[in-house]
Amino acid sequence: MTRVLHVLDHSLPLHSGYTFRTRAILKAQQATGLEVRGITGLRHSQAGPNTEEADGIVFHRTRGAANGPPGLREWREIRALADAIVATAQDWRPDVLHAHSPALCGMAALHAGKQLGIPVVYEIRAFWEDAAVSNGTGSEGNVKYRLTRALENRAVAGAGAVVTICQGLKDDLVARGVPADKITLSPNGVDLALFGHSAAPDPQLRAQLGLGDGPV
Repeated sequence: MTRVLHVLDHSLPLHSGYTFRTRAILKAQQATGLEVRGITGLRHSQAGPNTEEADGIVFHRTRGAANGPPGLREWREIRALADAIVATAQDWRPDVLHAHSPALCGMAALHAGKQLGIPVVYEIRAFWEDAAVSNGTGSEGNVKYRLTRALENRAVAGAGAVVTICQGLKDDLVARGVPADKITLSPNGVDLALFGHSAAPDPQLRAQLGLGDGPV
């Protein structure tokens, strides 16, 4: 059975849009018969064991801290996560690494994948340099912006396949020279099963709307 190790910034039991999308992807892969696990980098802030299960999914944690000036600190984050991936792979041998943005995760997966001799898929949910501009923590075109974009380009170039959350991100990558057939779209969706069974139609309301007894 194929095993996929997902390389993540953070995960359940933390709650965020990022973790909910991750959960949906891993659950969908489990449903197809794949064996999946996740591993988080140093930015997973919640305390817990080195390996923990959340909602039926096993997650491994990277321990330690990355200090130093900007640039060196991020490189240390990448190395710590790459080393943790390789260590995890000694016991649970994945066939594929599926890294999720930011590019720190993508680069860590590429380093580990090269050492392990397994392919890497890189999924981009947002360009983090543009997100920083949007939330006011960065400026377009400054040094940090350009370095972040360059790191993203390296992660995309090194991955065997790329997934984006929307057509706009795909178009941006194609404009940078990435072959369109290397990129797959995986948009957000809603798992209706999480909300239980829908309420039965109200006959009186249906009659008022002129819907009769047929399907809506």
